[in-house]
Amino acid sequence: MRIENYILSHIEPEGDYLYRLWRATNVQLLHGRMASGHLQGRLLKMLVEMIRPQYILEVGTFSGYSAICMAEGLKENEGKKGKEESDEKEEIAPKIITFEINDEQEEFTRPWIENSPVAEYIDFRIGDAITEAPKLGMTFDMAFIDGDKRTYVETYEAVLPLMRPGGFILADNTLWDGHVCDPAYDHDQQTLGIREFNDYIAKDPRVEVVILPMRDGLTMIKVKK
Repeated sequence: MRIENYILSHIEPEGDYLYRLWRATNVQLLHGRMASGHLQGRLLKMLVEMIRPQYILEVGTFSGYSAICMAEGLKENEGKKGKEESDEKEEIAPKIITFEINDEQEEFTRPWIENSPVAEYIDFRIGDAITEAPKLGMTFDMAFIDGDKRTYVETYEAVLPLMRPGGFILADNTLWDGHVCDPAYDHDQQTLGIREFNDYIAKDPRVEVVILPMRDGLTMIKVKK
């Protein structure tokens, strides 16, 4: 905890709106720690600034914290566009399409997204991304998978064909509090889903994979050209 506090005091501040969202998430919702939080949120924003995606697909909105962080990155990129880019007649606005399968989550999440300073960059939808995202007819530059751990492989296979070559998929919770290598969780379905996913992508020749041991694991997947 000491090292975590040290890290948080030496990175970009969380910002008042995100701080209030984080507190509301933890007070009003079960499993509030599912929200990305300060450190991962700042990383997501920075990755968006680095990758410079036009379209981002998110699977699992929850309280909207991660979507807002990624939208901050999109807004930052828009502000850094050169004059020639800004003068393009058919400029396409960047967007995050984020799916939440739990319709009971909408009452909490939608107001936080729609009242955020980056609401124009976020398209929040209730539905199953596995079936609904392919219907969009869109190609994505970046995706963030943070939905049902039991169906991570299925989600990955639905998302991968929607990605541009060279695009990036991020998958959250891939170390699952260390349960992935703990025999005590050999019969836990969520742990088994994460283990299956990690084994699956490690052998997938279509991608390059790195697991970051932050929080309970964040996997970065680059789609090969």
